[in-house]
Amino acid sequence: MTAIELPDLPRWVEAHGIARDPTGWRASVGGGYALGHDAAKLVVLVGELDPGAVAQFRSGYPQHTFLFTRDELHGSFARSTRAILHTLPDVDTLPDYEGAVLFTEPPPDAELAWAAARGPIWSAYVDGVASAFAYAPWHSPSLFDVSVDVVPGARQLGLGTIVAAAMIRDELARGHAPVWGADEANLGSLRLAARLGFVAVDEIWIAPP
Repeated sequence: MTAIELPDLPRWVEAHGIARDPTGWRASVGGGYALGHDAAKLVVLVGELDPGAVAQFRSGYPQHTFLFTRDELHGSFARSTRAILHTLPDVDTLPDYEGAVLFTEPPPDAELAWAAARGPIWSAYVDGVASAFAYAPWHSPSLFDVSVDVVPGARQLGLGTIVAAAMIRDELARGHAPVWGADEANLGSLRLAARLGFVAVDEIWIAPP
């Protein structure tokens, strides 16, 4: 695909990322369009779309997560949740990231395998086992989306902070600024964002599969 005529804002990081990916696709949807990526099972809705057309289109992608910015589209989905978008106004607030290293092992699951094909993954280990991961799955011209995953048995150890700080500093050195998106009910992610110095700037809506 090619570049899209959308501003380079936090709410459109995934849209730009899909448009920049040769495996992404675009489809017209009543008054607007959808940008989709089947490997990521993600669809971003753009424009003043007709809710009925969106509901019909959604039925063709039951396993995909949909992102949208317009409140009137809630009725097109069985359920949706609000995600708060954050940016980092002061990079000096990032804590030390001692203990994080670049992950070089075979990825343990499909999601990390997909992420590894798109860029570096930072990891932290517990008893010799990779237990926390941070990576940037989507980029726009100047921004990137932060993704952090900590295995259940290693949570509450501060590993998410360590790997996120390392990955963010690495991406900043490459000329990209971070965007942190968190479901408003995900208090752990919201607390981690605040601990790293992120501040809320926008919101989008997420309709899960």
